[in-house]
Amino acid sequence: MHTDDTTADDPHDDPTAVAIPRPRTAPDSDIENLPKTGSDQPVWWYDQRRRRGSDRQYLGYVNPISGTEGERIRGKLADVIRDLLDWAAQQSQDQSTEDGEAA
Repeated sequence: MHTDDTTADDPHDDPTAVAIPRPRTAPDSDIENLPKTGSDQPVWWYDQRRRRGSDRQYLGYVNPISGTEGERIRGKLADVIRDLLDWAAQQSQDQSTEDGEAA
């Protein structure tokens, strides 16, 4: 990766692909101690409770995007969500078949 952009170094990679960073864990479980951001940049967080190991906490910042770039990103997000829902439905059908239920 180049240091100043998300363009891949491999010429066979998709030049329009964008690397999405992994979620960052919250500094601790007290949401009052979340990093300070500008008033126009709200913070979201998610607490993942786990049966094994320690719980995980994620946080991120909301960056509004408007105009044609916002429309493009919302369209891509809608496509990804549709694909994930289709995949989840398929997994559910596969599990029902394995359990001996009629599809």
